[in-house]
Amino acid sequence: MVFRHFGAPDALETGLRLRTATQAAGVRLLVGLDADLAERIAADGVHLPERALSAAYALSGRRPDWLLTGAAHSLAAVKSAGDLDALVLSPVFPAGGASAAKPALGIEGFRAMAAVAPCPVYALGGIVPANAETLIGSGACGIAGVDAVQAAFRP
Repeated sequence: MVFRHFGAPDALETGLRLRTATQAAGVRLLVGLDADLAERIAADGVHLPERALSAAYALSGRRPDWLLTGAAHSLAAVKSAGDLDALVLSPVFPAGGASAAKPALGIEGFRAMAAVAPCPVYALGGIVPANAETLIGSGACGIAGVDAVQAAFRP
């Protein structure tokens, strides 16, 4: 689970609630970009946006016990992920949200980038039950989702 708080005023309180829930479920919790918040809530690590992938080396030295992941949307970003434990490559398929303006990689584009990645790669973006199976054999170690998680918490 990645907690992307985007500077929300209740980030600490929400993060602590997420930490309690993820520990109870045996799920790892990462905090998006904010190492200080990750430390305050005893998270398992940090997830870096593509623009901050270069921070991975320093973070791994500061907290070698943390899981470090990052987002990638380009081949250059994939190749620069050597200090990460895993990469989230997106958007695989046309997607909404923050990825709506980015062109979809498609299965072949995803496969080509995953093949040169220096760490395990998760697929994100536009993945639904109808297309998830097409990722088998693509190099994805797993899939990630935003809408599916948010939908689980909607009344």
